[in-house]
Amino acid sequence: MKKRSRDSLLLSLLAALLVLGALGVVAARTALGKPAPAVPAPEAPTPSPTPHVHVFDADSFRCTLCGESCAHDAGFDEAHRCLACGYLCPHETHDPLTAACPLCGKQFNHHFGMDGVCDVCGSSAVLYTARLPERYYADSAHRGRCLRETLTLPDSLQLDIAVYLPWDYDPEGRYNLLIMMHGDGGSCDDWTDVLERTERGDVCLRTVYDAVVEEHLCDPFLVVGIDNRYMQNSFYGEKLIEETLLPYLASHYATYMADGSIESIRDAREHIAIGGLSRGSIYTYDVAMARCLDVAANFCCFSNGYSVNILRFLRAYAQEGLGFVSYIATVGLQDEPVYVRAHRYDYGVLCSSVDTLRDGDNARLIEIDEGHNFLTWTASMYDALLLMF
Repeated sequence: MKKRSRDSLLLSLLAALLVLGALGVVAARTALGKPAPAVPAPEAPTPSPTPHVHVFDADSFRCTLCGESCAHDAGFDEAHRCLACGYLCPHETHDPLTAACPLCGKQFNHHFGMDGVCDVCGSSAVLYTARLPERYYADSAHRGRCLRETLTLPDSLQLDIAVYLPWDYDPEGRYNLLIMMHGDGGSCDDWTDVLERTERGDVCLRTVYDAVVEEHLCDPFLVVGIDNRYMQNSFYGEKLIEETLLPYLASHYATYMADGSIESIRDAREHIAIGGLSRGSIYTYDVAMARCLDVAANFCCFSNGYSVNILRFLRAYAQEGLGFVSYIATVGLQDEPVYVRAHRYDYGVLCSSVDTLRDGDNARLIEIDEGHNFLTWTASMYDALLLMF
């Protein structure tokens, strides 16, 4: 009985193995008729662009071979065109700290105007109502030139002038012109490199000019100091400025005057300023503002006034359509009270009586916490340069 059961079990296992073998043969034959599943091929590496020298299109400034835009990293030439593609830098903005175009590096001069805000970058001018910081009395990296000349007037009298030229003066360029008159006991050299004694030691205007130029704080300028002794007669002073001084400067220096003709001088009046200190300030009112508004549109008066007789002249000029670009009055608060009152009086009368003068628009009164000295006048000149030019 046990033997039959064992035989039956062996027969069953043998039958099962036969069935499984048959099924395997069938499956193998079926598989031979189907393709094997595809194995994804590895992605081919992206080929690197063929190295080449960019050839840029003159209009799009893109490479004609690969379309890449020029990065202008090859630099710019003297005309401010990219050395690689010829792109002309538009200088549409500049860094207010470096006063330079961030793209091509061209240096700009700030133009603050009478509102004290640069019309290119929007930065505000730093004006001083006290003595200038020490750095303005030290030598800058570049020093301008100071010249001394003597002009012969029509009646054979001699006129001494002192001229300041910035270190980068270009005879083919164009420069704003500032004519300055000295005070009693002074000379034309007061406005250039003569040393003036003050509480803080000897100072001179040349170092102030050099710092302003070095820091690009205004448009390019020339300063001309003149001998005041012929200004006591306002009619003679007018002829001296219009018929001798300005024509000479137009012929010998780079200014906005095309030549020495009265027409060219008048065309350039917005780029001409006249000013003075103390007695020179009085002459600025009585001679320059009263009689020379047709050849100059900017005036700076430091530390003296009381010249109300000019009103009738200014009203006549206004009827001719001649107005002011700028009028700046400065005075030291530690000066004699009469000088402080005089400046405030003149400024108030002119702004309230002359339609072409408007306080805070094209006219400003600046009071400096110093006396009747060159600490006041160096700060006055610094402020005037930034506001006028």
